[in-house]
Amino acid sequence: MSYSGQFRARMAYVVAVLIALVGGWWVAAADALFRANERPGLFAGTSGMVLLLIATAGGGLLLAGGAIWIAQIASSASVAVIIGLFGLLGAKASNMLHVTAAGAANRMLIGLLGLTILYGIAWSVFPAS
Repeated sequence: MSYSGQFRARMAYVVAVLIALVGGWWVAAADALFRANERPGLFAGTSGMVLLLIATAGGGLLLAGGAIWIAQIASSASVAVIIGLFGLLGAKASNMLHVTAAGAANRMLIGLLGLTILYGIAWSVFPAS
């Protein structure tokens, strides 16, 4: 394998770890927002709950697509498990950062944006074969 090929393989693993981190971050924030008694402005009321469900469904699809991509590029199951542990680390960091519902809404939207960008990078720059 040439130097360029090795670099691309390593960068694919970096993108996989970032997908796991941001995915864990997003899941923890969405969970905190669903559990909040008083949701902040955008997610308040019935229309806010519908918007929260739509955003969660979109993020879930992005995370599932990222997991499929990671499963295709991972050289072994142990590598996939190690990458998955970074998802737990991202969730832990998300829970430690903010404890309010407004903070959870911000974390969820930032996580959704991060997942969208990383998903686009993963499937366009590093297509799984």
